[in-house]
Amino acid sequence: MRDVLDNRDIIIPLTDNNAIQRGAIIRRVGNGKDQQGCFMNYDDSGDMILVNVIDIHTKSFLARAGILKIKEGDTVYRYNSTFGEDPLSGDAEALVREWPLFKKNEQLRESMLYFVKTAFSPRLILYMKKMDCMDYLFVPLQQKFKIGRFTETVDWDVVRKESFREKLSSLKTGEHLTYIAMIPQIKSYSAFFYSIGTKPHQETQMSLRGEPFNFVPTHGGHIKASRSKKDMKEFIVDAGSNFLGKGTKASLKTAKEITDAMKRSYKEYNFIPIEGRGAFGEEQSY
Repeated sequence: MRDVLDNRDIIIPLTDNNAIQRGAIIRRVGNGKDQQGCFMNYDDSGDMILVNVIDIHTKSFLARAGILKIKEGDTVYRYNSTFGEDPLSGDAEALVREWPLFKKNEQLRESMLYFVKTAFSPRLILYMKKMDCMDYLFVPLQQKFKIGRFTETVDWDVVRKESFREKLSSLKTGEHLTYIAMIPQIKSYSAFFYSIGTKPHQETQMSLRGEPFNFVPTHGGHIKASRSKKDMKEFIVDAGSNFLGKGTKASLKTAKEITDAMKRSYKEYNFIPIEGRGAFGEEQSY
């Protein structure tokens, strides 16, 4: 699919990073890599934060989110169209809706469409249809949602819960991450937690929308690994998201509601609530 790089109606080389708008589909080619994803923001180093990253070279889903570090020898491109803005959006979406595996997996349709719209541009999809290379789209979709020839017997609640557990277990003392959560008012109901590392809460929620976990977050904050006590790993937790909360004004009471829910879901860890953004780290975002 490298031929598309010469088609200026579909994609153009990026010459001014500051001109990139949130939601633009970015592609980096060079140094043996050919990847694309949805631009969200810049990190503190000026590198691009992308979500729903696709490896074009291997026709595969690569990551929920990642940092694009541009090196010498790389060429960065921006696709000219995005869903909702391009008048051809409906034609491109129709190609996805007509796909047999889209029709078969009713419970995943909304998540699949969102994933497609944040990983591909409408004109790119129409180009792939014309060139008979829709596998560049359909293979990553199958991998992402474990359907078709990548089918697994999946309990998505277990996947979601274990994914967050892995994020917690990987944190070393002093390290931190951002999280978003759905905390039900009835304690007997399950709480849901999600993280993609230290990415901002808005980017984390955008990534969540492309997942099959199907929950609407009510809270967001930060978690920092503290020193283990009595062989139990300990975390400091705040509810200090500006995007899904009151930021520095987040109360200890709200943080405790979240840590109580975390303790019910992850009994092997100890969670200590703290007000404001008390678990906020230097490399984190609000």
